[in-house]
This record gives sequence, C-alpha cells and structure tokens, in this order.
Amino acid sequence: MIVGRDEPQRQTMTRLLEADGHEVRIAAACGEALRLYAKLQPELVIMDVALNDGDGFLCTQRLRSLAGERLAPVILATPIEDAATLQRFIDCGATDFLADPTDALALRAKINGHAQALGVYRHLERLSEKFHEEIRFAKHMFDAVLGRSPGVSCLQHWTLTAGHFCGDLLIHATTPDGRLHLLLGDFTGHGLAAAVGALPASEVFFAMSRKGCAIGEIAAEMNRKLHALLPTGQFCAATLVSVDVVDGHLEAWIGGQPPPMLCDGGRRLVAELPSRHLPLGILAPEEFDASTQTLAVGDYDHLLLYSDGLIEARNPAGDVFGAHRLVEALASPARRQGLLQRIKSRLIAFLDGLEPHDDVSVLLVKLDPTV
Repeated sequence: MIVGRDEPQRQTMTRLLEADGHEVRIAAACGEALRLYAKLQPELVIMDVALNDGDGFLCTQRLRSLAGERLAPVILATPIEDAATLQRFIDCGATDFLADPTDALALRAKINGHAQALGVYRHLERLSEKFHEEIRFAKHMFDAVLGRSPGVSCLQHWTLTAGHFCGDLLIHATTPDGRLHLLLGDFTGHGLAAAVGALPASEVFFAMSRKGCAIGEIAAEMNRKLHALLPTGQFCAATLVSVDVVDGHLEAWIGGQPPPMLCDGGRRLVAELPSRHLPLGILAPEEFDASTQTLAVGDYDHLLLYSDGLIEARNPAGDVFGAHRLVEALASPARRQGLLQRIKSRLIAFLDGLEPHDDVSVLLVKLDPTV
C-alpha cells in the first residue's frame, strides 16, 4: 500500500511495483490509509511524510498501533538527513526509509529485503503454531491421565504451572484392600517430553495399584519402564506413598524429591521423610533399590507432598522461598485458612507477580478424618 499526497509520485511507484508483479493500493490521507489497512492488511506500506490530512510520522504510529502484534513493515518515503528527523523516524516505529521512492533500483532492493524478512516471519509463525499444537496435544494427554484419579475427600492439591504446560504428575488410586496410593512425579523438561514420560508411568501406577501391589514393587516397575523408554538425561523425581488408615501406617518410596512433611493436630511440622533413592529412570533394573520406609500415622494429622518448584521459587529480588518459609506457612496463626490455602497465599505473595521458573505442585493428605 502506498500512502502520500503527491499523486505523480504515487503513480510512478505504482507502475514500478505493478511491473514487478505486486498488487498495489493507494491512499492520499491517513484516515483512508487506516481504513484500507484494517480491511486488506497489506504486507508492506510505503508512507510519505506529507499527507492530505496530517503527518506521515503520526500516521505510521497509528497504523502500527492498529496492527497490534502483526508484522507491519512501514517504509518512510523521505530522506533522513538530520538528527531531529532520525528521532521522529525511530519514535514512530517505521522499519525503513527511502530517500528517493521513484528510484526503481532502490525501491526494488528495499521491497526484496522486506519480502525476505516477511518470509522468515511467516516461517516462524508456522513453527509457533506447530509448537502450540504440540502443547495442546500434550496437555490433552496429561489431562486424560489426571482425569483417571477420582476425587477423594481426604486429599487437597494445588498446582502452579511455569509456562505453557506442567511437567509434574500428581495422581492417586485406591487398592482393593482400601489403601490409598499417591504419586507425585516431577519429570525433567516441560511440554510434550513431560507428557510422554507421564503416560507409561501413570499406566504402571494405576494398573499395579488396581492389583494391590506394594508401593516398592510399583516404584521398581516404573523405573524399569522409564529406564527403557526415556533418553539419557531424562528422568522422573518421584514420591510414592501408600496410606493405610485402617492399619494406621504409611509406607513411602522417595527418589530425588523434597522430604514429605508430617504435621500434628496443631499444624506443626513433626517429622519428615527423607529421600533415600535416585529419581526413576536413571538406574538399570538390576541396580534399582525398591526398599521403602514405614511409620505409624497415629501421631500425625496431615501429610504434605510438594515438588521442588515450591521451595526453589524465587521472588523478584532473587530470594529463594525455601523450606523455612514453608514451615512458617504451616505454623501461621491464620486459623480461618486451611493448610493448603496458607501455602498458596504465602507463595503467591512471595512471588509478587513473578511467574515461577519451575512447576509447583502441592498435595495435602488428611490422615485423621476427624481433623
């Protein structure tokens, strides 16, 4: 699109451009140019500084605002010979300038250069669309996995995703004899890579839980599967827990995850379960240690599982949230807030509008139904 008051100049440029196979639209005034741009969205605008209803610099600003995030290259048809004009050129958002728009060779060179840039832009648009399509696909698979865990009244969970997609896997299942199995997995990476790892891990977890297998057996089989499938450098930090409220004991296998916390009736931290193993998918099956840790739950009211994204979150000042702030949130005197809401509120206030650099997942299990 050519915009300018000088009709002979517009006609000359039109003939030159049409001779090279370009489709040209012309406008003598800014208002007309904006209407045409909104309707046609041309790939390039050549803007004179002299218009019938104003200034080409101001019109360029309005046109770029109208374009929004869309690529809107504007060539100003004017020489830039002094600092004041150069500053106006920069401020208006024009992408190039042409001292003599009727010079056929210079005009062709400018247009060819912008055509190449437009080709790169279109290629990046296609790559972006492909990326978002993969993200949608991965999210669909991940949501399908999470949807297989029915609601349980003693469980509460919260996830804060870093970026487009969550790389944490948070699922649960009930065994035939009434035990509650929990899995908090944190896969390396995000997006499709995380979802692909989550599928075999969740299949093993659900299938073996339905059969009533022990939590150590499930960890061993998940490790075997992930070791065979995941490429080098990809793994899953995981916490697997089996809660037996009837017998009053808890069994856990923890590999590469922060220690789950156990709280008493006063919401105070009483004990932690340390991580004693490497993440799933690193060791060969013959090297894997499926041993678990067991404890009675009679002295505890809540079990808290969380991914390292919680304690490693950084605020705008670069400070780390840390385990000490998590303990402070648990001991907060705000009795009207539940434990999970306290943690959520404390972290969001700490981030102060900043997105976390890693996914945050928190799972709270009520061990005493009377609490």
